[in-house]
Amino acid sequence: MDVAIKRMEKAVYNQPYNNLQELFVDYRNTKRCLPAFNVNDNYDLKAVVESAEELDTHVMVMTYPPVAELNTPEVFRSLVDGFKKQATNDIYLHLDHSTSVDLCKRAIDAGYDAVMIDGSQVNLEENIKMTKAVVDYANSAGVVVEAEIGKIMGRGVEVKSDNDFLADVGEVTRLYEETGVHLMAIGIGTAHGFTPTEPKIHFDRLGEIAEAIPIPLVLHGGTGIPDADIQRSIEMGMSKINIGTIVHTTYMKYALEEIQKAGDGAYPPYVMKEVLPKIKDVVKGRLRAVNFLQ
Repeated sequence: MDVAIKRMEKAVYNQPYNNLQELFVDYRNTKRCLPAFNVNDNYDLKAVVESAEELDTHVMVMTYPPVAELNTPEVFRSLVDGFKKQATNDIYLHLDHSTSVDLCKRAIDAGYDAVMIDGSQVNLEENIKMTKAVVDYANSAGVVVEAEIGKIMGRGVEVKSDNDFLADVGEVTRLYEETGVHLMAIGIGTAHGFTPTEPKIHFDRLGEIAEAIPIPLVLHGGTGIPDADIQRSIEMGMSKINIGTIVHTTYMKYALEEIQKAGDGAYPPYVMKEVLPKIKDVVKGRLRAVNFLQ
């Protein structure tokens, strides 16, 4: 990963806010970004929370739909609440990439701070319909809603030209104006997971979208984006960045190594005691890339 050039003034990432929406509005106005990490269980959740505490920053943890469905939103809400009792900074819980309005509603009812309704794979009219249904349901609970338009490459998403994945400015504007959504993930060239080459971010399109709508924008594919591009994106309006693949692949790689070493004597707490520092290393690396933390 690149080493980003430090800003002249160090930004503060632990100031108190009344709610998550207030944080995002302020972050968009002050060119800051909330790091959001996909987690799968209590172990990688613990690694993310401890890393954020040690670097003194707020953080968001996210459950991908298979995680939410397996563990249930209610159980994961309780897990996060347990860790919040030990934390000095805020830990926000988010449902990531849900294509189901019903799952979004369940997460809202369970007490999630934010949900994402991903209508990027359907036509604009259906995307607007899905997003508005979630926003209308979330508003009474004070829950932040993220929508997506354009396509984030990877995970089986195939594109043949820029027009296949780049978010259209007019469509972005319609999705925002007709739903009142709070955050917008946009296709600008990033990709989920590890990629053979560095993603080519279309900063020109990012600039056009940031000019067209006032809400905070979301950068997906945070595992493989060079640090300098992350910082440029933040300066242009990205207020949340999603990071997932580097966390779970580190988890799986080193857990497998420890299990193989222990053989039939493998015991989860002993295995994870060795794995957690590895996960924390990559989490801290991404926290530093986003927030210039020392």
